[in-house]
Formats: sequence, C-alpha cells, structure tokens
Amino acid sequence: MADIALYPSSKHLLPQGRLELVITEERFIRMIKQSLNDERSFALCMLNEFETHDDVKKIPAIATEAKIVDFNADENGLLSIIAEGVQLIRILAIEVDQDGLLHGTCQPHPTWPDIHIDSKTMCLADKLKMFYQTMPELGALYPTPNYHNVTWVCQRWLEILPLEAHYKQLLLTQETVSLTIRFLLKLLDTDDEPSSETA
Repeated sequence: MADIALYPSSKHLLPQGRLELVITEERFIRMIKQSLNDERSFALCMLNEFETHDDVKKIPAIATEAKIVDFNADENGLLSIIAEGVQLIRILAIEVDQDGLLHGTCQPHPTWPDIHIDSKTMCLADKLKMFYQTMPELGALYPTPNYHNVTWVCQRWLEILPLEAHYKQLLLTQETVSLTIRFLLKLLDTDDEPSSETA
C-alpha cells in the first residue's frame, strides 16, 4: 500500500488520459512540487455529488494516479499542468494535512485490458474524433490518439461525458470494458451491439 496525495476535481481523468489543470491553492502547489521531486505521487479523484459537507466523504473509492507531462508558470505565478493518467487506484483511508491537502493509503485497482476496435465499436471512435474536432483544445492533448483501442476510446468518453460520479465508479468496478461499451452504444444513439470479442 502506498501513500498518495489526492486532488479532488469535477474534471475526470482515467488511465492514458490527459487533462490540463490550473493550480492556484498553496496546498496543491505543494502537491505538485512533491510530485515533480518524486517525493509523493498524486491522484485525481472524482467528487461525490451527494456529499456536500464532509471533504473526506466527497471522495469516491476509485481514483487515478497521475503524472505531470508538462507544466507552465506565467508572470503572475499561475501554475498550469498537463496531467496524464497512469493507473487506477482504490483509496483505503484518507487523512488531512495541516494545510488541508488530502492524502490516503491506496492499492492498485485493476485496469481494463486493451481490446482492438472492430466494426461494431468503430462508431465510438468516429464520434470521439468528431467531438475532438469541435473541442480542439482537448484533442490537442493527444498528438497520437489510440483510436484502434476500444478501451482507450471508452475511457476518453467516460472522462468527458457529464455523468454522475457514482455511475462512472460503477463502470470502473467492472473487470472489462464490456458494460461501458454497451452503455455508450445506447447513450450515443447507435444500433450496434458489441461483438463477442468485447463481451
């Protein structure tokens, strides 16, 4: 089990995903410095929408350990980073530092295996390409997108879709991407069903 800093965010990050974050609070600036110095890694956490008063209870169990792939500080001291998802983790316990930074003990959570996209699921990749064309600032985060991997495609959809966190958490507890594929095919108004390869 490892100790990891926790960054609660309404923006979601999953393995192999990328996200730009603007860091303003001192506790999170300390978190970033510790990560860059290899002192303590950090994870992006979803927020439990039904918990409004307890910062610890706002954090669902499954989060994503992240690494910093780029950062920039402007003349006003505003720090922005590009975080990349490394692996899913399960948070076992949470503590609070004096400055309010949350951290917790965690263990790795199984990540969906890669599955090659096929004719039944290609529509999910095609629609994702179209989305990134309409949101080029997000598409630019992926100079080499992995549209041939249906697991990668589904993870990107889960990051951007405005679903309640507990639904995303439920999908992430599954051993494979199969349920997420079926969910996305229905949500995105296609008539396709996943093939036996992805079931």
